[in-house]
Amino acid sequence: MRKPREEIMKRYVEGAIISASRLWRHWMRRGLSSDEALKRAIKQAYNMIKSSGLSVDNALSTLKDLRRITDELIRLIEEEVR
Repeated sequence: MRKPREEIMKRYVEGAIISASRLWRHWMRRGLSSDEALKRAIKQAYNMIKSSGLSVDNALSTLKDLRRITDELIRLIEEEVR
């Protein structure tokens, strides 16, 4: 069964975040400062998100969902190590 088009576009936005993380590490391994590497990775992710075809509101909603999930995972892990 095929996934709805909007779900595919949301997954592309989610993938942009993973791509940015990997690209950030790549640029740091190549000798760039953390700030410059992050700047380049964010630029790539931003362009991926823009080209996803998802509306700005839906892209923001997807990113906020990822932030909420990440924040909760961090909280859980930090509680565990205390």
